[in-house]
Amino acid sequence: MHEVSHPARHPSPSPLSPPPGPGPDEAERRATWFELFCDLVFVAAVGQTTHRVGAGSGLGPVAAAAALFVPLWWTWVMYAVRANRADRDVTSHRLLTMAGLVAVCGLAVFAGGVGTSDGADTGFALSYLGARLGVLALYALESRRDHRLVPLLRAFAAGSALSALFWAGGALLAPAGALRYGIWAGGMALDLAVPLLTRRQVARAPHHTDHLRERFGLFTIIVLGESVLGFTNGLVQARTSGPALATGAAAFALCAGLWWSYFTASGTRPGAHAQLAEDPRLLNIYVLGHLPVQLGLAVAGGAVGTVVLGAGHRLTTGSALGVLGGVALFLLATALVRAAFTGVRDLVVRSRLVTAVLVAALLPFAGHVPPWTVLAAPALLLALAATAETRPS
Repeated sequence: MHEVSHPARHPSPSPLSPPPGPGPDEAERRATWFELFCDLVFVAAVGQTTHRVGAGSGLGPVAAAAALFVPLWWTWVMYAVRANRADRDVTSHRLLTMAGLVAVCGLAVFAGGVGTSDGADTGFALSYLGARLGVLALYALESRRDHRLVPLLRAFAAGSALSALFWAGGALLAPAGALRYGIWAGGMALDLAVPLLTRRQVARAPHHTDHLRERFGLFTIIVLGESVLGFTNGLVQARTSGPALATGAAAFALCAGLWWSYFTASGTRPGAHAQLAEDPRLLNIYVLGHLPVQLGLAVAGGAVGTVVLGAGHRLTTGSALGVLGGVALFLLATALVRAAFTGVRDLVVRSRLVTAVLVAALLPFAGHVPPWTVLAAPALLLALAATAETRPS
């Protein structure tokens, strides 16, 4: 893949990512302009998913948004990891990828209607399978050139066939409701389990760890962008009233704290980056561990706009759970993923675990205090955690 002429430096290390260093198959790799274009399509899909958080006052919209985010996130992972392993950024790769991205657009179009009509359910399921077919075609094309990808291609093809039984079968054969969504959940669990069941095939395939880390960082920025869009839209609709301005300022502080927390940390053990490159177990922990990390950010981001828009009223249960539960999940996940590399005694790990507990402990009080405090309190806790994490261990 041709490199983009970005400045010759690595992005700031995240708490999930060890310091940069070359892996066994790794040459200097940066995200290409085409990869960034592909991310734009996922921006639309993420937005349609997170907007469901504000669709009602109960827990249902939060649960629906979280459930829909998982297949969307996994679709992005499939394309990002595939490009990381085997992408020469040639015309054939671009055309096949664009065909798959049409299906991703379908995910964005149908995400808002899943659970309300059979047509939306079917469209979402078929779009997911279409996006998956695009990744399969890309692996098949590149495996003719790089035979190290053949075992991975076979494993992905088998997983895709089984996934199709769940997703298409649930959409076309099962009635709308718990049965259909239970079948889909089973299919999603199977999709997530495939990398764990095919560790040997994964280990044989080439990969670029610095590039992979950069790609996950960029997707994190996409998800955080929904928080910024949410509170700015809330301010526009609230006509910048006094309570909305205070809540918007707290929302910005929370977004900045989440960004700071992800991209800045101290005390990473030297050599962990080499382990990520060489150990498929750690690679799976890193990749799959980003699901709760970015899910927490997405749910929190979707709730932030609702909080700002309703700044003059007490928070609903759904909004409070979205913000505080999302932030706590993010902190817990970053701590556990990092612990796989550094151990549980690491300063950052302990700081994240304590902060996650403190954020979760705010939930019982969220409905009895002004909305801006529900955003300002976790923002303050994130700032204190960041200060503690930068102290010498």
